[in-house]
Amino acid sequence: MNAEFWNERYQSDTYVYGTEPNRFVRQQVDQLPADGAVLALGAGEGRNAVFLAEQGFDVTALDYAAEGLRKLQALAAERGVSIDTIQADVTTWTPERLWDGVVATFLHVPPDARPRLYRTMRTALRPGGVLLAEWFRPEQVTGGYQSGGPPTAAMMVTEDELRAHFPIDGIQLLRVVETHLDEGPHHSGPAAVVQFVWQRPAS
Repeated sequence: MNAEFWNERYQSDTYVYGTEPNRFVRQQVDQLPADGAVLALGAGEGRNAVFLAEQGFDVTALDYAAEGLRKLQALAAERGVSIDTIQADVTTWTPERLWDGVVATFLHVPPDARPRLYRTMRTALRPGGVLLAEWFRPEQVTGGYQSGGPPTAAMMVTEDELRAHFPIDGIQLLRVVETHLDEGPHHSGPAAVVQFVWQRPAS
C-alpha cells in the first residue's frame, strides 16, 4: 500500500475511518505532557490530530497522502483548530525538531521498515516525551478478525518486537488485548491489537 492507494481511498468526502479519535488515544491522552507539542504520525484524515488539537496540544500531523492531509485540514477548520502538516513518507522521513508527544494508530509498514520507524518515534521525542501507539497484532489475520488492517500477518506488530526496539525502562504500558473498533467502514468490529505507551528517559 503506497501513497496512491491512500489518496484513492481518501478521495471520497466521507471520512473512511470516521472523525472521532481512536479509543486508545482518547483513553491515554492524559499521559501526554499537558499543552505540549505532539506529532501525529500516519495521521490520515486527521481524526486523532484534530482531537489532540482540541485538547490544547500544538499538533503537527505527518502523512504521505495529500488527500488525507486535505481532509485533515477541512476537519480542523470545521472544529476550529489549527494543525501544521508535513507531507512525507514516515519510512524515510527524518525529524528536524523534537516533540513532547508522538501518537500513532495502525501505522503499519513492512517488517524491514519497522526498525527505522521505531527509531524515528524514539528520536522525535524530547527527553521525558511520551509515545502513544496502537497496532494490529498478527492474530488480527491468523485469528480471523474481520475489522480491518493489512492482509498479511507480517505487517502486524508483536509485543516482543516492541520490547526489542524500545528500552524497557521507558515502557509505561504494553498489552495485547481484544478491542472493539468503531472507526468508519474500514475499522469496525472486534480487533486484536497491541497497545503501547513509552516515555523517553528524561536524561
